[in-house]
This record gives sequence, structure tokens and C-alpha cells, in this order.
Amino acid sequence: MERLWRRRVGFEITNTLDAVFDDETAAHGFVATNVETIVGFGVVLVLTAEGARDAFSAPLADYPLGEEVAVFHAGVVDEQWEGRGIGSALMWTRLALAREQYEVDAAVGNAWLRPHRVDSSVLFEKFGFDRVETVPKFAQRTDGDRDCPDCDGECTCSGALYLWTPTAA
Repeated sequence: MERLWRRRVGFEITNTLDAVFDDETAAHGFVATNVETIVGFGVVLVLTAEGARDAFSAPLADYPLGEEVAVFHAGVVDEQWEGRGIGSALMWTRLALAREQYEVDAAVGNAWLRPHRVDSSVLFEKFGFDRVETVPKFAQRTDGDRDCPDCDGECTCSGALYLWTPTAA
């Protein structure tokens, strides 16, 4: 998983994996495989609104989150497996879990808008999320620590903040 993530996005996934294995956080990871090879995965955390605001890399204070929030984290599909429905299956599974098991009031996620790449904005919109904000130079404003595979040097890609609420679906 770590190699796939690093190859696709250019930085470590350690913090997200730490949350998955944290006994205090409701976190679920889903993996798509071809025999013994991981071809995609996605993580969803279920947090209080305050926890989501603290954990998310974009400002959420202006958005109606309710009490429990699903935070969509770390969705990635191997480039050789794109276009086969793996990303959709992982997104559907995570959203269904958040809606049915946790009855979340909202879900949030961000798409890293990299040029010349399929990004997760397509999936967020397909599953009823609304783009509520576009953040120019997203990596510089949030963590500044990405080794973007598309930018020469410092990452200048934008990011998009997505919000899902039961009434929006």
C-alpha cells in the first residue's frame, strides 16, 4: 500500500495509516487486489465535527458538518487499473459504511487537482459530493511537504474541498 501511495502521490501515508490503527479513531480501510497485488485502496475516518476540523488539511469551519463526519482519506488506484470501476467501488463502499453503520451527518474529502491526471474530483461528484472550495497551491497551503510527481520542485497544484450531506445526495 505504501509503495502504491508514494508512487501515485509523491509523499508518505504514515499519518493516515496511524489513524487506521488507532484504537481511539473509527477508521476503516478497504483494499482492492488482483491475486496478491494491491491495485487500489481507500480509507474513511469517522470523527466528531471538531475532530474532522482538526484532522482535515483544509478549513472546514464555514461548512455545516453536524455531529459525526466521515473524512474520506487516501483513495488511490494503480494507474494500470484505472477506468475499471475500482475507484467507484471503493468510494461506494466507504460512503455506504459511513451512511449505514455510522449515520454520519456529513462527509468531507479533498481532491488533489493534478494536471494531466485523473483525480478523485470525478468520484466525489459522481457520488453526490458538492465542491465547496478550490484551494490554489493546495500542498503549499496545507502541508508544503509533497514531492509532486507532476511539478518540477515545489508543488503548485490546486486542491478541491468536497462536502456530502444526506440532503445533497
